[in-house]
Amino acid sequence: MIKSVDKALRLLEILSQSDRPMRLRDIAEASELTRSNAFRMLQTLRDLGYVAQVGDGSHYDLTLKIFEIGARKVASNALVSVAHPVLQRLSERVSENVMLSVREGLTSVVLDRIESRAFVRTFAYLGARAPLHAVSGGKVLLAWAPDEVIRAMAADLPRFTEATITDPDRLAQEVETIRAQGYATAIHEINDAARGVAVPIRSLHGDVVAALSISGPMEDMDAALIARFVAELQDHAARIERTWTGAA
Repeated sequence: MIKSVDKALRLLEILSQSDRPMRLRDIAEASELTRSNAFRMLQTLRDLGYVAQVGDGSHYDLTLKIFEIGARKVASNALVSVAHPVLQRLSERVSENVMLSVREGLTSVVLDRIESRAFVRTFAYLGARAPLHAVSGGKVLLAWAPDEVIRAMAADLPRFTEATITDPDRLAQEVETIRAQGYATAIHEINDAARGVAVPIRSLHGDVVAALSISGPMEDMDAALIARFVAELQDHAARIERTWTGAA
């Protein structure tokens, strides 16, 4: 590992986790670097356009350059291009937030999302990550992941709420249930407001490559609503699969 690259990326991650510009002292402390080392790294990142000095110059913040790089990557993704209009249609039909997620390691990553007009606040911004065991889309991706991924997830199950799955045996049961019924739910498992339902999106060869989910407050999420959402999700997932695999 090249230490200078590791340190620079660590600084970017620290800045990305703050909801406001940070002082050099706080950045150095969070990164466990000396102030002089952190300062030199930040100046290089500033010169490259990834970081900006704001206010009187004593605080640092990320620029949009990383977002631009990520946005270009997402825009070049064929699945996103195919799925986006389908997500829009699904969101209009169910009046809830709709997301397309993929697995990266032990997390799910939001590749695309349509936010319901009914709700202003959502935690699932583009690029948002969540542990696979705590969100409906993540559970779908976990259920059809290789066995070694499931074992690695079971070895570390962080708790976010009282409803989060933290027991490996319970996780194993959840995986079996999801495979059998073809969809996953998550109720108050990542935070106390979020509820979600998700189904898999498969490749031409039947591999699960993404998850399509509906999420939101959904205070009246009973069995009838889940059944309705699952039907909508499966219909729209099939639309994505047909177009993406060229089977339309």
